Amino acid sequence: MKERTWLSILLSYAGPCRGKMAASVALAVVSVAGGFVPYLGVYQILRLFVERRAGLEGILLWCGVCLAGYAVKVAGYALSTMLAHVSAYTILEGLRLQAADRLMGAPLGEVDSRPIGAMKSTIVDRIEDIEPPLAHMIPELTANILVPIFMLAYLFVLDWRMALISLITIPIGLVCYMGMMKDYEVRYNRVLDA
Repeated sequence: MKERTWLSILLSYAGPCRGKMAASVALAVVSVAGGFVPYLGVYQILRLFVERRAGLEGILLWCGVCLAGYAVKVAGYALSTMLAHVSAYTILEGLRLQAADRLMGAPLGEVDSRPIGAMKSTIVDRIEDIEPPLAHMIPELTANILVPIFMLAYLFVLDWRMALISLITIPIGLVCYMGMMKDYEVRYNRVLDA
């Protein structure tokens, strides 16, 4: 028998809300993409000034595009988060109901021998710990990975040299992050002690 991964087990509970989860991811991608639109609008406004074609109509048009992009970002994020949370709590409900069914079917001696705090920890706390990955990581992480990949592909279409140079930021960022995390535990313990 093939061993199932934790993600496949978790998503097996997502049956009633697969469409909502997919819509949440799609809206998160739209939200992240909408967040880039104001940068495009500001670039176009600057281009109008550099080309000495800046007029009130052109500036207002691109300001409207910037506002529309920002509105898409905010609305997409809000709808994505709402759908992700509805899906997450639907899945949590299914997990808790299954845990309760198992508890009801367990022998009384087995149930009686366990501390009530351990059962509460499993049914309430440990299942609640699944909410952040479902409601936040799946839609937001997916969107924040997909959109830069699409942008990198677009950079390769525009100019492969520019795309390769933009990739240099990844190892530089990793080196900076490693330097920042070098003494993290010692510094964090000092914060906790304070």
